[in-house]
Amino acid sequence: MDELLDSASSVERNQIVGVTKFEVVFDSAPGTAIKKIYANGRMQARVVVCISCHDSGGKEFRPTPEILETLKLIEYLGGADLGSPWSVSKEPNKYRHEMSGTGVRVRRDIGEFDDKVVRIERWVSCEQLDEKRIGAAITLPNGRTVKSNNSSPGGSDSYITLEAIAPVQYGHENFRLTKVEEFSGTERSIYRWYLGLYIGGAKLPLTGWFSPGFDSNKGAKIYCNPWRSGTWELPQYIVCLIAEYYHKGIVVFLPKDSVDRSGRVLQNYVIDVNDRPGEVSLVQGFSGWGDRSVPALTDPFAITVLDDFGTGHSFEIVTNPSSFELELK
Repeated sequence: MDELLDSASSVERNQIVGVTKFEVVFDSAPGTAIKKIYANGRMQARVVVCISCHDSGGKEFRPTPEILETLKLIEYLGGADLGSPWSVSKEPNKYRHEMSGTGVRVRRDIGEFDDKVVRIERWVSCEQLDEKRIGAAITLPNGRTVKSNNSSPGGSDSYITLEAIAPVQYGHENFRLTKVEEFSGTERSIYRWYLGLYIGGAKLPLTGWFSPGFDSNKGAKIYCNPWRSGTWELPQYIVCLIAEYYHKGIVVFLPKDSVDRSGRVLQNYVIDVNDRPGEVSLVQGFSGWGDRSVPALTDPFAITVLDDFGTGHSFEIVTNPSSFELELK
């Protein structure tokens, strides 16, 4: 609930019989009545509802928290609750909320509003192409529901328009894999890779990723050739791991021979990841020793990365069987 509720005037709930001000606005420049968001189910627009109430004598009050709990966003045309394909949240998510600029949320000055008015914010997203006029509704203590789609004299008539447009999609040719050496030796080597999205030379930050059926809680490994059968060429063991956005480091296990040459043992290395904001971190390890006890995992890794607007872009990460370089397809 909006922080302004803490300073709301104390008033008996049953004293309030009507609404004095009921306005639905955006958070940007005054007078903005229409905005566009991407229809990806993640990008949100901030909608602000401004409300004040009055008692039977016409005295204006700030609405009580109980009244504000009844607030809903509605379809201006018809008055139905705003529903699918639209979603409403009380909290903003991590994605950019503006089509242009830095994406920083610029809030309108509280001083623009009367101190009897409470401002409540809602965050609206859409999963498919659509355009909607959006109003609001609240229920008063007497059971009367007031909606902002009443254009008759004395009624509340206020709405904003949201247009959900097609998200911009980028092919794998717009993504760049950058390789950085962690350390390189005859028997074991480790490299860090960074996956970024670049448009016209400028980086569009990535905010996360997912892969169908992949559970990062069970490990970060997306590729492993544990024993290059039929060859004595180095490396014998190749592994690749991917970092979740919250990871600070990834542990890479590489096989080596035991001191008495009786069998394989694993040497672990902790590698820092996510040190380049807006990019996905991967770690690739090589060993001159194979390990037949480790299952092979050599299929392409299907991944969907999310850009700063919350739009998903899907492709595959593969390990070249000859050069062992990571590639996108």
